[in-house]
Amino acid sequence: MKLPIQWNYMAFTLLSLIILIMDIILMANQTLKPVWGSFVMIVAIGIILYLLYLGYQGYRIDSIQKLVLIGPSGVGKTLTYNYLQCTNISSYQGFTIGTSEELCVVDTPDFDLESTIEIREKRITQFQEFFIKNQNSIRAFLVVVNFERTDLMKAKILKTIKYLNKLNSNLFLLVTNFELSENQIEDEESLKKAFGFFHFEKILFHDKEINNTGLKQKLLQIMNTTPQKEINLKDTIFEKYGDTQDQQILQQITNQVNQKQNLKDNLLRI
Repeated sequence: MKLPIQWNYMAFTLLSLIILIMDIILMANQTLKPVWGSFVMIVAIGIILYLLYLGYQGYRIDSIQKLVLIGPSGVGKTLTYNYLQCTNISSYQGFTIGTSEELCVVDTPDFDLESTIEIREKRITQFQEFFIKNQNSIRAFLVVVNFERTDLMKAKILKTIKYLNKLNSNLFLLVTNFELSENQIEDEESLKKAFGFFHFEKILFHDKEINNTGLKQKLLQIMNTTPQKEINLKDTIFEKYGDTQDQQILQQITNQVNQKQNLKDNLLRI
């Protein structure tokens, strides 16, 4: 079983502390030469400080409020991430977290939950771990869809949001490749009406031929005005497998114990 990175940091830190304490004891008993003792002490302290720094960095990244780009493959998530000129600060399991001035944006793997069983299970596990790790730091989801025929866009949006609606999250829509529109004003109005039944907080349009300042300002406004919500994985496909079952079993055992105790008490009263 692969341990979480945080546990590895803690294990190495504890080991370094043990080595440091043993080194001090051996030096005090004059069992270890001062030169070697000092060397071991410096190395141990260096390792501890480095691991504490890594732990702090991980905590800092996990606690930063994030905008998460999410959607199927080919809709422009990475394109948008690069367009915003994000600087990578963390990358794991297909998730890339980056900052661009005051923004923190996450580029995610394709949200493919309807192809093969293998890919579906892999994606569920990936997003489950990501959601749990960032449960209190996801400010909003930006559902990404590329500009094309409206019916195709609707189908892609539906494939994504039907798995997100139960998460108690803030959902926004980002339409990419909008430079392909021949009449952006008319298409904006048309798409806003067509997608009205999805009830997005707001619909944004991304034209890569325009400077990214406008999109950055809109995203920053989302960060500053959207209330924080804790992601709720209960009764979703991302709920940690076994948690509910364990609670039910525990409750059943508790009920059985209480019933036996009540029966015993009643017998004693007779």
